[in-house]
Amino acid sequence: MLLLPYSLSLQALSAQTSGVIQGTAPYLTFDGGATKVKSVEGLLSIKLPNSSYIPSGINRPLYPNATVDTSSVDNPIEMPNITDTFADIQTIVPVSNYPEVSLTNLVNAPYNYGRDDDGDEGINATGKLTIKWQDSSGRDITEQVKNNPNKRLNLCDAPYQLTLMVTNGNLSTQYGIPNSSDFTGNKHSYYINPKMDMPIVCYAQPNLYSDNLAWGSEYDLDGPNWVANKGFKVMNEDDPIKNFPTTGADRLYFYLLLGGITPEQVIVANGTTVSAESGTGISLSLSKDETPKWEDWLGNPVSAYFGGDKGLKVLLKGPSINSTNKVFTPSLFKLYADSNHTKLLYSFKIERWYIVQPGESSGYANAQRFCQNLGNGYRIPDINDYSNANNFGWTGGIPRRNSAWYQRRLSYQEGNRWIGGLFNEWGRTYNGTNSYSGSDWDSGDGYWTAQPSGIYDQYIVNSGDGYINITYLTQSEVRVACVVP
Repeated sequence: MLLLPYSLSLQALSAQTSGVIQGTAPYLTFDGGATKVKSVEGLLSIKLPNSSYIPSGINRPLYPNATVDTSSVDNPIEMPNITDTFADIQTIVPVSNYPEVSLTNLVNAPYNYGRDDDGDEGINATGKLTIKWQDSSGRDITEQVKNNPNKRLNLCDAPYQLTLMVTNGNLSTQYGIPNSSDFTGNKHSYYINPKMDMPIVCYAQPNLYSDNLAWGSEYDLDGPNWVANKGFKVMNEDDPIKNFPTTGADRLYFYLLLGGITPEQVIVANGTTVSAESGTGISLSLSKDETPKWEDWLGNPVSAYFGGDKGLKVLLKGPSINSTNKVFTPSLFKLYADSNHTKLLYSFKIERWYIVQPGESSGYANAQRFCQNLGNGYRIPDINDYSNANNFGWTGGIPRRNSAWYQRRLSYQEGNRWIGGLFNEWGRTYNGTNSYSGSDWDSGDGYWTAQPSGIYDQYIVNSGDGYINITYLTQSEVRVACVVP
């Protein structure tokens, strides 16, 4: 019989009994081991500067200081401070690890969200936790948040949707019985608004076509305040000459994209019909609607345009070819955020009004007669009543910009002369399903202008892109519209 030394026999006994010792399975904990958590919902919690939120369905007693989240698009969580940034919305996932982190990293140092009471170190885990930030249009902005976590939340992009998702997974250790535990994945979305100071209008959106998003940046179609998929960024709601639109025609419409107030609330405050504060001839019709997928020159929806933003639809109503009274004078409009009309939401002033003749003009002479017969000061528009482009010897557009196509910017005055007009403001102007449906504008390429080019030629402007061209005075296919003043 072979006798083992004492130390070796102890080692052998220890080796034999270690395989049968009943221990505990590894588990998740979010309070340093005080509480054992058997589900993953705790990984889906968030912490704000003034409170913590947990998903519904979680074991509430484990989180006595947290609020069960019931947020939605229509009832978002509001941040406590105007200065709050994305970094103030803390999740289990470190910002540096966006958009995902493996659970192995989370259950070990330095986070230590995994524990094993048997003393085993180096917990293994399968599965991952992912995070996704989206703005109010559904666009994924996770990478933007990662790269700029100290950026303030913007009411114009809210409510934000923050989605945390855990996949199915497993925790395991090398020793002990049991030495593993399984868990089922889950996900939860939070809807978050920045703290609201005052309701605002974020963007004024006419037909988005044409712009760089549809054509390419080489065409230089985007003006300084033009935002892709949104329209004109509102710079000062109290300065009407800097707000869209400054031009108008019957049945043209645009959308105001709002922050901190709903279209329904604006309609309650202002009514469905809004009259001008000053000026004569036109009014506004307000309704709730979603922005369309604006059409290209073939009448097809542009794939680059998202559409679907909830907005306040503003329809212009005024003199048209069939109106008995065609009088217009520059008209100022104001929209308010309250029924007492003490909180100004948006203002703009229509300086020029256009009446269009559907169909072809049958030559420049007939176009002139059409405008003269309207009376009330209507005239053939100048090139700069349509477009801010420069081409074929015309240099009355945006100074030092050498482009035959318009740029999407508001028209402005330089001395007594306008730089730009209807088309650079309103985009492709025609009566289409998703392009000013119900208006008198049709899909003809060119509209007559008052500027001659030689003895037998005349400048025309394309209604889709503001392109300046030249044609014969007798060209019958060219369209005609008239403007006042």
